[in-house]
Parts: sequence; structure tokens; C-alpha cells
Amino acid sequence: MKSWLVAALLIAQASVSQAAWAPDPGNRLEVAAARTVAEWRAADPSLEPFFTDACAVAVFPRIVRVGLGAGYARGRGVLIAADRVTGEVVQSALSLGLQAGGEAHSQLIFFRTCEAVELFKAGNLGWVSGRMEFGGRASAAAPWTGVAAEAAFSSDVAIFSRVRGGLMLQLAASGVRYRFTAAPDAR
Repeated sequence: MKSWLVAALLIAQASVSQAAWAPDPGNRLEVAAARTVAEWRAADPSLEPFFTDACAVAVFPRIVRVGLGAGYARGRGVLIAADRVTGEVVQSALSLGLQAGGEAHSQLIFFRTCEAVELFKAGNLGWVSGRMEFGGRASAAAPWTGVAAEAAFSSDVAIFSRVRGGLMLQLAASGVRYRFTAAPDAR
């Protein structure tokens, strides 16, 4: 069953520039990332230009966010560029504000230019020097709403998130850290 699912995901991905990569069937994170890309493409065809035009995309199959006054989120993903996984990305976030609950969501970060990818890999998305991005978040998410997607744009970066489950009410300021580790064959 698992090999059939992986084969179906690979066939579904083959027509898109950033999704033409073949995930390693033995790497659960890559398989989950391929499944996440397939789900996003099926749910929202308006994302096709992002997949087509992007130099790279970071795919986070699952980010878990919890909070009660103070909050924390963490997730692992892969960075796909030039039709291959170039490394693993870990996202960590701290938040403070009016918030209660927990949620899991998936996230895609599209990089329109290769310069933006290099800034991301170096730990700088362009907002603040270093490895921390600061922002605010206002959301109310519940799994029974079907889709709860948000988009954020900053120069050459587009970020999309979609709730997978949970119940979270949040009006908070947050700091997000991304750590990139190059794949062994990409170093």
C-alpha cells in the first residue's frame, strides 16, 4: 500500500517544476512533503503559478502550534530547488499575546528568486538580520471550517498556511526562526 501511494504521488508531481523531484521512499519527511504538495495542488489550483515560477519551495508537512498566553510552534520540512531536496528546514516560533488552544498546519514557502533562497539558507528572510523573523498573527482556526488558508508576501517570498486540525484563537506577536541544514549531497 505504501509503495502504491508513493508511486501515485510521484506521478501526480511530475508535471510541476518544483514538484518533479522524486522523494526518497525511505525518508518519511520527503514522502510527507510530497503528499503535502499534492494535497495543496489539488485543493487550490490558483497556486500553480507559484509552483511554476518559484526558484525553490520549502514544504512543511506539519507544524504544531500551542498556546495559552504564551505560545510555541515547531515543524520540520524540506527545501526543494532544481528538482531535488537541497536540505532540511526546522521552524521554531515563540508568541505572546491573547491566545488559547492548539493546531497543526502545513505550510509552503515559495521563493521567487534564487537570491531569496540563498538569503533563507543563510538565515535571513530580509526582515531582520540574523535568523529570526518577527511578525503578528491574528487567527481563529478550527478543522471543521474546511479550509483556513492565509497568505503573506514579502518581496520575493510568498508564505501559505493551511490548518490540518485543532482549535486555536490567537492575537499575538511572534518570532519565527528557520534553521537550514544542507542535504549531504548538496554541500
